[in-house]
Amino acid sequence: MADDEDVVEEEVQLEERGESEVALSPVLAEKPLAPPLYEVRPGLGGKFQAANVKEIIMSTMQEQLMGRQYRSDQAVKWAKSIANGVRQRVQELDMKRYKILVQTIVMEMKGAGVKCGQRCIWDPETDDYVGDLYKNDTIFCYTTVYGVYMY
Repeated sequence: MADDEDVVEEEVQLEERGESEVALSPVLAEKPLAPPLYEVRPGLGGKFQAANVKEIIMSTMQEQLMGRQYRSDQAVKWAKSIANGVRQRVQELDMKRYKILVQTIVMEMKGAGVKCGQRCIWDPETDDYVGDLYKNDTIFCYTTVYGVYMY
């Protein structure tokens, strides 16, 4: 109510100066806001592009690890550069509203086996993941990219 009284006082002061009412109320001049648009599903062609992402993963791992021998002091640096490179190139695909998560594992090939598992709770219609493996005589590298649609 106090706000209404302030507006009335301003109108009186402006009328005394001879100004029109259109100039005095900027609130009336604003257009009403459009209703918010809620995107619950990605549009046509907007889903996670698993085939393109797989190509990016493999090319990035080959660029970083081709011709190298495993070194424990460099493995962390290689894993970070692969993960960051993959994430940056996947984001350039411009999949709108997707959160991109990248996980890279670099290990030494010594003949021992490795078993890994993953479990995710998500919407199977919109969310997806893809992973690829690179190995040479001394390096075993596995990179996984998760694409989670943000509602």
